[in-house]
Amino acid sequence: MKQFPFKVITFSIFIVLIVPMCLQDGMFMDGLIYATISKNLANGIGSFWFPVFSENDLTSYHDQLPLFFGIQSVFFRILGNSLYVERIFSILMACLTAFFMVKTWRLVYKNNLEIKHTEWAPVLFWILSPVCFWTYINNTEEVLMSVFATASVFLILKGLKTGQSRIPYFIAAGACIFLCGFCKGFQGLFPLVTVGFYWLFFREFSFKKAVGYSLIILAVPAIITGILLLNETSHQSIIANINVRLTRTFNGSEVATVNSRFYLGYRLLLELIPATILMAVSYLWYRLKNKKRNPARSAKYAYFFIATGLSGSLPLMVTLEQRGFYLTTSLPFFALGLATLAAPYISTLVNGINPLKKGFKIFRIVAVALLIMVLGYSVMQTGKIKRDKDELHDVYITGTVIPQRSIISVPRELTEEFALRAYFVRYFNIYWDWKNHSHEYYFTRKELNKSVPGYYNKVSLDLKKYELYKRKF
Repeated sequence: MKQFPFKVITFSIFIVLIVPMCLQDGMFMDGLIYATISKNLANGIGSFWFPVFSENDLTSYHDQLPLFFGIQSVFFRILGNSLYVERIFSILMACLTAFFMVKTWRLVYKNNLEIKHTEWAPVLFWILSPVCFWTYINNTEEVLMSVFATASVFLILKGLKTGQSRIPYFIAAGACIFLCGFCKGFQGLFPLVTVGFYWLFFREFSFKKAVGYSLIILAVPAIITGILLLNETSHQSIIANINVRLTRTFNGSEVATVNSRFYLGYRLLLELIPATILMAVSYLWYRLKNKKRNPARSAKYAYFFIATGLSGSLPLMVTLEQRGFYLTTSLPFFALGLATLAAPYISTLVNGINPLKKGFKIFRIVAVALLIMVLGYSVMQTGKIKRDKDELHDVYITGTVIPQRSIISVPRELTEEFALRAYFVRYFNIYWDWKNHSHEYYFTRKELNKSVPGYYNKVSLDLKKYELYKRKF
């Protein structure tokens, strides 16, 4: 009863930060590429081990391992090719991540009912991180990795806390860790350290057992990977990913996205500001209401979760290819850690509320009204465009003229606009060719029209930034 309005408000914030933007058109380039590859796979273009972005180029895409595309392609097979398919996928992944965070919280506090029912707190701390909800809006691989990472840590804790039959939990956790790593490689394997951190902070079993448990968990992804490497097709795909991704990342300066290896450390501090503020507010509010000593805190669990989060974020600083959304996979654990520090204050304050008072009844009504408004606002965003408005305008008009699965000529200067190119493939299966200027259609920016070959005539269309030409004969 007392927790109800806080849960409703957290759910409302969760929705308003993700759903409205997901329902709008336009997407970050990486997420757009992943959705395109998944859609292609669902429609028989490419295979699981050799996914395809475009039938004209990138006919074998190995920048990432194929699991994300394989799972998302199932959604395309079921729901069709609508732009909302990848949005539904991302929203569902956010819900599953929140689910495993709640399950972990309830497991940790199963003997402390007052704190157990504040499971909304870590979810609120997590979703308020700007890069977190940005990631779910833009369909990056971290949305799926976060599910497997949080599931694996929950299963490991479940296994450690059960009196018997631990091995099935460890095997399931190892499978989840493999799946997490099979999205983007080594950076998804960080939950392997979970048992080690638990032993370090709690010492509930011997070091020998900690090593044994860790080896059981490690054996699962190792065995699965070994089996895959024995198969010729999967072996070729995995090696291609290593050659494309790892070799380029560590040896190629052209993939550097930052100037300092400590960029993600600084970015992490920024992303945790909302959660830190909430933690500080809960403490100050508690001190105003209670002059006595601070309540006992489960600091060890806070250290455990934060250490797990650091294991998933600090190794990302090894290279100069760093992007803020890489942190998304580790953010649930920072949220759990900071919420653990704040939980005694939050639970004491919430449990001190008199649910019969008029003020609390009004608070409940306001919470429900907020949820209704958020749902209404989300529905109103359907069909709107959040980014690349002019580009999408021209793509949709052009796509009605050019037959699907056509190859069109473009100037080389246009190849820098990869998002535009991806929109053509995602929505119309129209492919670009900047080497051959003899296809039936030629597409270019208006300021580049002087370079259009003379054997093309301009097609009269109401385009904003681009122009379409058709061969005379």
